Amino acid sequence: MKTTVLAATAAIDMFAAAGAAEGNALSSAQDIARLESGGELARDPAEKPVDAPKDMQLILCIGQSNMAGRAKPTDEDRSVVANAYKLNRDNKWVAAKTPYHFDRDYAAVGPVDDFVRLYLKDHPGDTVGVVPCAVGGSGLASWTPSADGRRGANLRVALERAKAAKANGTFIAVLWHQGETDAAKCSAEKLAGYYPRDFKSMVEAVRREIGDVPVVAGEIGRWMRKDGDHAANINPVLNTLPQTVPGCRVVSSEGLKNQDAHHFDREGQRVLGKRYYDAFKSLAIER
Repeated sequence: MKTTVLAATAAIDMFAAAGAAEGNALSSAQDIARLESGGELARDPAEKPVDAPKDMQLILCIGQSNMAGRAKPTDEDRSVVANAYKLNRDNKWVAAKTPYHFDRDYAAVGPVDDFVRLYLKDHPGDTVGVVPCAVGGSGLASWTPSADGRRGANLRVALERAKAAKANGTFIAVLWHQGETDAAKCSAEKLAGYYPRDFKSMVEAVRREIGDVPVVAGEIGRWMRKDGDHAANINPVLNTLPQTVPGCRVVSSEGLKNQDAHHFDREGQRVLGKRYYDAFKSLAIER
């Protein structure tokens, strides 16, 4: 399946699971590269595996479509980032450039590119490795560990990829953007009852694998959706996460615009990336 109309991505991302929190869950590292139709994503012939350095600063990117990126890219966005790599769907390192994710064949501009560029500007002697694991449409349940294995399939794949990435460096941050799927289905009261608890469980599982690194989350877009004010439901809950999880910050989505019902536009994603980086810097100073 080849999807070229970005305006259609919102409905595909949000409702492909048809009400099942685990609807977009993954069962293996390879499954993350499949569309719901079962088709394989097109490979970029320029993304040839390389021998990446063994001392990279690693960044784990998790959540749903606004972390994966859906904003329409320009030629500038597609440029390779010097001294940066990304882990592809085969757990091989390739040159870093947009799109970083591959959960859909229309994955595009997200916040991570600006985060990486700003980090390298401040740390010119470092090399960065991005571990992209976000999955469009995924609910928090697919990122929450459970003893019976019925939840947390996306988390298991992310941890598998993070474990592989550690052979080439040390993790310095987790970037999380998620909430649109949960906010579309739950009241503010219900979200407050489970979201901070399950988020904490997820972060604890991630930190057991990669270390006690800073975690930066972000508000969802503040624009009105046709079926309600989702941001009003979940953003106040998201902003309580630092009370539950030490070493966590939540960045604002104030003033950021949308390109469709659920996704930030290109400029919004670039500003979001800067806000993520600024929050990371403040956490790194404190720690």
